[in-house]
Amino acid sequence: MIRAATLLAIVLAMSACAGSDDADPPPSPAEARALFGQLGPVPQPEDNPSTPARVRLGRTLFADPRLSADGSLSCQSCHRPDQGFAVAQSISPSFATRTERRKVPTLINVAFKRPLLWDGRVEDLDSQPLATIADRIHFNNDPDIVAADLARDAAYPALFREAFGVEGITAPRIAQAIAAYERTLVFDGSRFDRYMEGDTAALTAAETRGLALFVGKAACAMCHNGPNLTDDRFHNIGVPDHTIRGRAPVMATIGFDAKRMGLADWESVTEDLGRQLVTKAPEDGGKFRTMSLRNVAQVAPYMHNGAFATLAQVIDFYDAGGGAHPNKSGLLRPLGLTPAEKADLEAFLRALTGSRRPDPG
Repeated sequence: MIRAATLLAIVLAMSACAGSDDADPPPSPAEARALFGQLGPVPQPEDNPSTPARVRLGRTLFADPRLSADGSLSCQSCHRPDQGFAVAQSISPSFATRTERRKVPTLINVAFKRPLLWDGRVEDLDSQPLATIADRIHFNNDPDIVAADLARDAAYPALFREAFGVEGITAPRIAQAIAAYERTLVFDGSRFDRYMEGDTAALTAAETRGLALFVGKAACAMCHNGPNLTDDRFHNIGVPDHTIRGRAPVMATIGFDAKRMGLADWESVTEDLGRQLVTKAPEDGGKFRTMSLRNVAQVAPYMHNGAFATLAQVIDFYDAGGGAHPNKSGLLRPLGLTPAEKADLEAFLRALTGSRRPDPG
């Protein structure tokens, strides 16, 4: 990924004339490659390669509701292939007697993301499935009980033997198989990728103008850069909380989460503190991960709490300089986009939709 200082210099240079009457020039394919680049090979842990057998097992586990204590939820319940491997609702599904407080993040290109989740509380993909299984808000189950249950199934012992080359079903192997499958959820080959490869006709005139705005006047590339279109950092942009404010079950979950994350004054928490839950640093309050913009048109609603239903609403929010919050990032400022510029920017964002790489399983 391009160094932050270099990126800042490029974006500032390209946005320097944003206040003039002249339209921002779009970056050439070579300049776009320098700012963004292509997704490369999928990162693979040495102890958990995505072999065809392991991917097949992981795909089966991903769709199995027996991973949840009452058999009502599977991984696929929150990460639906027809909804961008997320779910099209502001607050994600939860265990039957619980209530979530966030929108589920997409699994598209999750192999390239680290740390994981909106607040970065999970460091690697291989440990995430067990955390979800044990989480009282999500599957509310014991991973070892899940392993024992699957061991009595007619099909699973052979699937695990084929995937791992040894007998036995264990909780860590369940997690490894699911992670091996999730690493196959790689989407690229968008029309913007083709533009970066030198095909200047891959983008329409509106999309090309949108690209110019993305790296210039709108300065989206300040945070959405690199091959996966994210800086992998955490920012407070003042996202409104109307999707959760006043909902007692959601606010109860926010308090419970603050308590289990070890926040000293959890009883007084009145908002989702995001990254602060992990670092305990007040300056991280309200910061959430910059999500990738690849296939962004497929994963509405947007933000950690699903505050915005459409890309147009997201653009309006950034155009206004973000929301109100005492800890809001200094990177945000009113943009002064015209209606035509907003339409061009949205057109470019829709050109970031790619297709899934072949499934090795």
